[in-house]
Amino acid sequence: MRLLGVDAGFAALGAVIIEDGTVLHGEAFRTAKTSKKHGLRVADDDAERCQQLARFLSRFIDEWRPAGAVVELPSGGAQGARAHRAMGMAAAVAAAVLELSDLPAEWVTPAEGKKAAAGRKDASKEDVQRGVRRAFQWPAGVSWPACEAEHIYDAAAAVLAASNGTLARALRRAAKAV
Repeated sequence: MRLLGVDAGFAALGAVIIEDGTVLHGEAFRTAKTSKKHGLRVADDDAERCQQLARFLSRFIDEWRPAGAVVELPSGGAQGARAHRAMGMAAAVAAAVLELSDLPAEWVTPAEGKKAAAGRKDASKEDVQRGVRRAFQWPAGVSWPACEAEHIYDAAAAVLAASNGTLARALRRAAKAV
């Protein structure tokens, strides 16, 4: 069963493909604000960044053809309205692309991913990384820059958190029926 894990973020979106306990591929995609010198309004810039995220996620799905997706919801702990808006846009992009790709999805919280990977809801990034490295087989010799690895590991933690969830059970039943 091939699953897509997604760490939905506006500045960076992490994606990982996991099949039968093995990580086949991981990638993080970053967006950046366009300089105001170019005369863009904030809304124009946000729309362009949403389109970039959608194109990345759509290409990733087309290339790897997962049976379903598990998405880590962006944390609701942001302090400002701009951060909340960015989190909402990232979640909306992920939801829309998954729907248009006809992929069933399950959503998990960051705390659920941390608990699944490290045994605690307040686990550090390093604890989560160690946990998912133990839980899955990873491609030999592959390493990512720290700014990308964080999002790839969080996407893997989301898959781990949903390993006995509704989506995984449904996909296993469907696979047995074939």
